Amino acid sequence: MEASCVSTTLFVTLILGIVIWLWKFVNQFWIRPKKLEKFLREQGLNGNPYKPLSGDINDLFKSSMEAEAKPMPLSDDIVPRVLPYFHQTWVKHGMYVCI
Repeated sequence: MEASCVSTTLFVTLILGIVIWLWKFVNQFWIRPKKLEKFLREQGLNGNPYKPLSGDINDLFKSSMEAEAKPMPLSDDIVPRVLPYFHQTWVKHGMYVCI
């Protein structure tokens, strides 16, 4: 009788620990960033939507590959060539963006 009580207590403790860890994980990687995104948008700062884990890295690589594929024009404006992702973001959202 006492062994089953101990095993039940351990099982409940384990389940409770997993639920707490899962809540912390979801809070850290989904709820908190979405709240921050909403707060910044309410303040007038626009930017790309939150993407967990990968973020904007795929867009950054894509824009870099596109910029390197085109010949560089003879002008003083080298920002679209050197920082293509940030240049596209600034053009799309304005100078004050949360990257």
